[in-house]
Amino acid sequence: MNEKDERLFKTLGKRIRNARKERNITVAQLSQKTGICKSYLYKIENGKAYGVLLERHLLPILGMLKVKCSDIFKGL
Repeated sequence: MNEKDERLFKTLGKRIRNARKERNITVAQLSQKTGICKSYLYKIENGKAYGVLLERHLLPILGMLKVKCSDIFKGL
């Protein structure tokens, strides 16, 4: 993976974490509501999750947080 992709995933993860915290939702609560294990959510938030698995989990996460895809990807 190149540096540009790494920055993209880190930025995406940071935005997801910020959205979760702004809504006072814990990783455990997000895990329970989305069915995604906590360790994988931590990977997503830290920019360590890539590819198909991230794509499959992104919409449920954004739906739970009530965040639009366009907002999370704005400027990327």
